[in-house]
Amino acid sequence: MNFIIRFWNNDPVLPMIKNFFLSLCSFFIFAALFSCNDDNILGLSIQPGKDKISVAYDTVLVTSKTVFLDSVYMKNSIAALGEFKDHTFGTSKSDYMGQLYCARNFSFPDDVNQIDSAYIYLYYNSWYGDSTALHHVNVYELDNPLDADQTYYSNTDVSKYCSMDKLIAEGTFTTGDLYSTDSVRELSTYQPCVKIPVSMDLADRFFKDAKNYPEKFKTPEAFKKYFNGIYVTTDYGDGSILYVTKTSLELCYDTWVENSTNGERDSFVIGGSYFPITREVKQVNRVEHPDLSSYITTSSDSIDYIYSPAGMFTKVTVPDTLFTKDSGLLSGKTISSLRMTVLATQLDDSWNYALSPPKTLLLISESEVKSFFQNFELNDGINSFLASYDSTKEDYVFDMTAYAQKMIHKMDGTGDTSDFTPFTDMILIPVAVVQNDDGDDIRVDHLITPSAVKVRSGSHPYQPMMLQVLYTKSD
Repeated sequence: MNFIIRFWNNDPVLPMIKNFFLSLCSFFIFAALFSCNDDNILGLSIQPGKDKISVAYDTVLVTSKTVFLDSVYMKNSIAALGEFKDHTFGTSKSDYMGQLYCARNFSFPDDVNQIDSAYIYLYYNSWYGDSTALHHVNVYELDNPLDADQTYYSNTDVSKYCSMDKLIAEGTFTTGDLYSTDSVRELSTYQPCVKIPVSMDLADRFFKDAKNYPEKFKTPEAFKKYFNGIYVTTDYGDGSILYVTKTSLELCYDTWVENSTNGERDSFVIGGSYFPITREVKQVNRVEHPDLSSYITTSSDSIDYIYSPAGMFTKVTVPDTLFTKDSGLLSGKTISSLRMTVLATQLDDSWNYALSPPKTLLLISESEVKSFFQNFELNDGINSFLASYDSTKEDYVFDMTAYAQKMIHKMDGTGDTSDFTPFTDMILIPVAVVQNDDGDDIRVDHLITPSAVKVRSGSHPYQPMMLQVLYTKSD
């Protein structure tokens, strides 16, 4: 029997009947959605009889703990310099080593007789902390070369490369660039920098050797054997971290400029030759937290810590039984959604320079951490996941749906999972997503800037870290 409901456009009660009918339909649909419990919070019968399929929602607790991990790969495009003390995490000190790049077939102009002045420039666009904090910076010549093929970590022992006996430059700086005038700041070419006077002994040595032994300056490779590089560090000052985008050695001299018309000498000018740290040479970023363990203890079960740069991360373990064949909660199920919610809790924000939560966290298989950063990879949604901080909800939410599907297929022996190795131990790491000029993501780096967040652990009494699962199964 067919049942038809028809409405006429000229019916004066049409709007009331329509609203009633729509409400009635909504009620029946809503009731159907929640009519089947199926041993879970909710279930949905969408087919009758033997073909009945139910949709279920579950929450699964994870275990978590804070881990200290000061040995990380920090091949960042910037270098951090300075020292900063946080009320919660203590002291963070950053510095770096680097090789200098020499252009191919380098030579000083023939009419140059001496180097008149020399400087090391530290160019930067941003900083963290107090812009008026005064720091003293030292630049040392390395005693031993950096290996272009070696992987260096944030806790690299400087003493293996630099005895700090060869001081080639020193000076003071404030991150706020207090010495530049307003007129200079208004120039389109303005970029703040720290200008450090260089020893004339080094400048004269470069000049004489370039004249007498030109083969040492002929190629970048030959120059790296001639000059091992520099170590840039601070020995006093507390309150700010400088983010250096470019480091360059400048040697200044007087020289003539030729007339472009007749090729004869035209003007007597101050010229310069430059030896920068570039992508073609090695740069090693370092960070130390000398008193971190005295500030933070991991005895609390309800809170975990995440702190950058290279400080503390949170290890998360998903229960093995979730995917166990036949007896696991999700075994044989079709996963519609698997998300992990990490809830933040406030740090001390009463201080002017209190650390902010990282904008982005990476959740990654513990066994993949080193190779991920060394190979400049992007998150794939299966072995690694990204989540942004939601300042309104104060949480990070990771979409792990593809991971769950792979885990189930692997445990049940279904589907092609030859390229997937099961894992349940993961690490939460503060990161920065690097983009190219077109705005495309090209890699994920360890976060080099100071940032921190406390998160509710898997053992938190009322808001624990958990997985939220939506799946279907046949009854």
